[in-house]
Amino acid sequence: MKTRRELLAEAERAWPRFLRSLVTGEPFFPQAVRIGKTRLAADYATRKAELETFRRDAESLGLTVAWREKEHRRYHTHEVPDSAVWESEPAYVQALGKAAEARAFREDAALLPPEFREWAAGSPLTVVEHHGAWPELLRVVEWFRANPGSGLYLRQIPVESVDTKFFEQRLKVLDALLVASEPTAKHFEHRHGLRREEPLIRLRFLDPAFQMERGFPIADFALPAPAFRTLALAGANVVVTENLRNFLALPRVENGVAVFGGGNAIPLLAGAAWLGESRIHYWGDMDQHGFAILGQMRVIFPNTKSLLMDAASLAEWRRLAVADPTPMLEMSTAALTLDERVTLKQITANRLRLEQERIPFLAILTALRAAMAVD
Repeated sequence: MKTRRELLAEAERAWPRFLRSLVTGEPFFPQAVRIGKTRLAADYATRKAELETFRRDAESLGLTVAWREKEHRRYHTHEVPDSAVWESEPAYVQALGKAAEARAFREDAALLPPEFREWAAGSPLTVVEHHGAWPELLRVVEWFRANPGSGLYLRQIPVESVDTKFFEQRLKVLDALLVASEPTAKHFEHRHGLRREEPLIRLRFLDPAFQMERGFPIADFALPAPAFRTLALAGANVVVTENLRNFLALPRVENGVAVFGGGNAIPLLAGAAWLGESRIHYWGDMDQHGFAILGQMRVIFPNTKSLLMDAASLAEWRRLAVADPTPMLEMSTAALTLDERVTLKQITANRLRLEQERIPFLAILTALRAAMAVD
């Protein structure tokens, strides 16, 4: 037979369906639970103890149990549980310790206009998650309805008692409640008629002559991703690095341009035609994330080569590696070369991380000279 913990686990699994019933009116009680089979005990005393434990557990959880007599050649005539149900809401919610949650759900569901009741029935735990915020959420929904295609930034939306953190924490539920003007758009802002702050990509010229030739007045700058993609820099020698200090320290490279690819910048580079017409070297940490980013970069730009991310570099500088506590990543290695896959296998097998900034700068210069013309 099921233990107290198992009975509660089954009741917990039914909780979303109970909340749904509060919206739809569909019957939920009596709510039956599966009792499970009695275990084959060695003697009657053990059998009796098991049955008494179940009886106490069921009573403490407010279950109504129907018992029946059973004939057994070893245990003779004795009572066994035939069925168990929660007859009513008070017993059920008290067993789970969720009386307050049920009360809060009722309050929130009562606030929702009729057009949201079907959504609430399908997403009851989301309603619970945002308890206390529904008056503000509904005011935001009304604002969007009254101001379609406003073209404002998210932080500009003037709704009483709603600050920017409110939006940041509730975009997912708002997305579910609002009718998107651009359903296929990737970002919330674009789906709902707002302007979005475009992320910046930082670029640094590594060759003053190339900088002047291409008509750029400054050597180090950041610009929005869409503008970055339109730069007239085809034919450049590009070094993409995920470490800001290394980005700043890169030496002069003929026709060279450095791109800071830290964080989530790599997907932002997609669509930059000039990168596809340039020589690209990606220089990242020799760890799981570094090789994942390299593979991601090469999927976007097949002309990407790696810099200091090979087996020879790992062997030479392995003494500078540290332990990598990062859980194993699920990643495709299809875009990596054979040498890179071998290196990644060595790193993951030994749980290593060789950070790019730990490699002596002279070795970096040597690697750059081997990859492209360097003064």
